[in-house]
Amino acid sequence: MNNKWSNLSPALQFIIKSVLIVGAWRLLYFFILRPIRFPDKLLTRFIGEGTTVFINFFGKSTLPKVYCVDNINVGEVLLIRGEHVILRIGDACNGLELMLIYAGVISLLPGNKKRKTLYIIVGLLLLLIANMLRCTGLEWVYEFYRPLFETTHHYIFTLVMYVSIFIGWSFYINKGRLKEVG
Repeated sequence: MNNKWSNLSPALQFIIKSVLIVGAWRLLYFFILRPIRFPDKLLTRFIGEGTTVFINFFGKSTLPKVYCVDNINVGEVLLIRGEHVILRIGDACNGLELMLIYAGVISLLPGNKKRKTLYIIVGLLLLLIANMLRCTGLEWVYEFYRPLFETTHHYIFTLVMYVSIFIGWSFYINKGRLKEVG
C-alpha cells in the first residue's frame, strides 16, 4: 500500500488527503459538534464581542454603546445599541469553515511543522480580525446604505474573506516574500 501511495503524484495525494479530511470533518461536525454548538458557540460569541469593540471604537461617540448578547435558541449573538438589535451574527457567519479551509490547505502543503504552525496561527488570528471588521462593515452598510446590505453580505465581503485566505496561502507558498511584478 505504501508503495502505491508513494507512486501517486503529489497533487493526487493532496486531493485524496483533502477529500478524506473534509469527509471526516463533516461527519464529526454534523453529527457530534454542531448539535452541541462546539466550537460555534464560543467562536460566534468571540466574533460578536470583537465586533462590538470595533463598532464602539469606530462609531460616533454620541451614540449609545453597543453590547453583545447570546440568542441561545437560534444559535446567534445579537449586537444591541440602546433597545435595538443592530446586527445578528449567526453560527454560519463565525468564520469557522473559512479558518478550517485556510489551516487545512496549509497543513497539507509541503513544509516543516514549525513554519506551518506559525502561518496557521498568524493566519487564523488575522482571519478572526478580518471577520470582526467584516461584521463591523456590515453593520455600517446596514445603518447607512441598507439597500446594499444583501450584496455586501453575500458577495463583496465574502469575496474579501476568500481573497484574504488566498493571500495567506500565497505568502506561505512564496515563503513570505512578495514576488516582483514586471
